[in-house]
Amino acid sequence: MKYKKLTMDAFKLLLRNKRQSILTSLAIAIATFVVLIVLSSSFYTTSSLNDDLQVDEAVMTLTYTPENMLDVAGFTNSDKELVERELGQHVTLKSSSYGLYTAVYYKNAKQNLSFRTIQDLKDNNIELPSLLKGKHLEKVSNGIAISDKALSSLTRQTDVEKYLGSELIILGKTYKICSIYYGSEVNEMLPSLIVSDKTKNRLLNGKSYYDEMILPTNHLKDVNKALAVLDAKGTYRENGSYGFNDKKRLYNETEDQATTILNFIAVLSSISIFVAGFGVMNAMLSSVSERSKEIAIRRALGAKKADIHFAYMMEGTILSTIGGMIGSFSAICLVVLMNMTGLVAKLSVGQVLITLGATIIFGIVFSIIPAMVAANKNVVDGLR
Repeated sequence: MKYKKLTMDAFKLLLRNKRQSILTSLAIAIATFVVLIVLSSSFYTTSSLNDDLQVDEAVMTLTYTPENMLDVAGFTNSDKELVERELGQHVTLKSSSYGLYTAVYYKNAKQNLSFRTIQDLKDNNIELPSLLKGKHLEKVSNGIAISDKALSSLTRQTDVEKYLGSELIILGKTYKICSIYYGSEVNEMLPSLIVSDKTKNRLLNGKSYYDEMILPTNHLKDVNKALAVLDAKGTYRENGSYGFNDKKRLYNETEDQATTILNFIAVLSSISIFVAGFGVMNAMLSSVSERSKEIAIRRALGAKKADIHFAYMMEGTILSTIGGMIGSFSAICLVVLMNMTGLVAKLSVGQVLITLGATIIFGIVFSIIPAMVAANKNVVDGLR
């Protein structure tokens, strides 16, 4: 009963000094909010990574790499039937978004550049690159679109936008540069050239090209059986080599690295809660100084040191709890709003409870010194 009354008195004292209490709780709320938003971004990062790599745990991708990158050699329908007989399962042939190359000439310069169509990018769920200058990429018909990175390697110039309208020679035919787009240094799945379907058919001489074979299994035993039969009887086995991409393993390794970095950032962000704890201590010490006479009167009327100590500990705990709850609620609302707008973010109950718990613990720890100062106030000096 006594502690309940002391807790209610702590609430009343906080309400008496509303401005200081609000500002202190707000600082804690902001610190809690920042930590939770950083934690929620980890789900967005891993989800985006999963989408970019197109990870499917139930499949495995076989690849073909020609010895000469200009060879239009990959998987054929004969290879497909060969593997299906070996595994007794249906497999799928697919074209990647970047595996085709052709020799491109600009004046006396030559580069072997990858090329694809808009439809190829869409089939591989690759977002269109940012346009720097020229026609919209989907409107390129007779000419070609080229990345700024590829154009720079051809011209050996940095200001490449001035080459819009210039002509390139591919397989003896001249093509006009209709668009220049941003070529990413990170996303290697983007081709150097985007061409029309008609141009692609000409460059492939009307052939179908598949450089990936999708197996409906992730068992390495089946993968090795498929590779062994391709090594022995594959259509283009003498012109290149067969391999496989374990996207799940790549995803796990990259996810571990991303999670480690994000957790490190979250730890750094949690320092803000620690700093906000000093704000609680400063506010409490200021309160003790302002209430010296009040504390002395309470002691003179029979209040024990333990009662004064408990009351001030409760003040700091209440400030931290209110701030932590406001910050947590705000972070949850923002995560919900992000998901409604298409961004993917997620907060677990455990993350919220741990962050809120840490906030309350910091509040308690930083209330110890002010509580001790208040409890040990000299009664005589306070009554003067």
